Amino acid sequence: MTINNTAGISLPQDTAPALSPEQQLVAEYYQHQALLCQWFATLLAAELNEATVQAYIKGDAAPLLDALASLDELSESVKAVQNAINGLTAFAHPQLELAADFASLFLSDARHSPAPYASLYLDDGRFNGPSFQRMQARLTAAGYDIDDAFKEPADHVAVILDYLAESYRRLALEPTPAAEENLALFVKEELASWLPELAQRAQKVETASQFYPALLTLVAAYFK
Repeated sequence: MTINNTAGISLPQDTAPALSPEQQLVAEYYQHQALLCQWFATLLAAELNEATVQAYIKGDAAPLLDALASLDELSESVKAVQNAINGLTAFAHPQLELAADFASLFLSDARHSPAPYASLYLDDGRFNGPSFQRMQARLTAAGYDIDDAFKEPADHVAVILDYLAESYRRLALEPTPAAEENLALFVKEELASWLPELAQRAQKVETASQFYPALLTLVAAYFK
């Protein structure tokens, strides 16, 4: 994870209020949302290690991809990600190829790469601008801080997705209309508003594998 809970804001399961059957269905939905957001965040936070790459090649990502593919509007994006995973078998060292792609896409100069920071897209390219400040304020208010090992600003896409995953977990424990509305607005304004441009920029970068460009297209489509 890219963020740490420093204030214990998440309710332990045994102290959460009892839910009606209808609320339980809603809670399960938000738990599923949290799982997907956490997965996306993990994929975009750092290079994949050898064990994870081999696990994906063997089909470990299939359950999550199958669940996403059940949505018609995501089927093509999911297919592209799966094709990219299948294509990794063509490389002698797929983990190294993906690591190089990750560096080209996310660690290079922002002038030549689709840097994964909200400020670049929402604040006219001003890093640490209003988008960063809003996200930092949200983390502080929720009792989170960024993991020292991550060394990225608060408006990094993985931090935002991590925060969203934790927010969905809280919502699953105590869903309220106000909380649902606030979180939906956050997704619309702070994530969905710039993910398509990030995905488009990734398509213009030459990569050995289409895994990350396809993944970003899928993430953008998911939050559309």
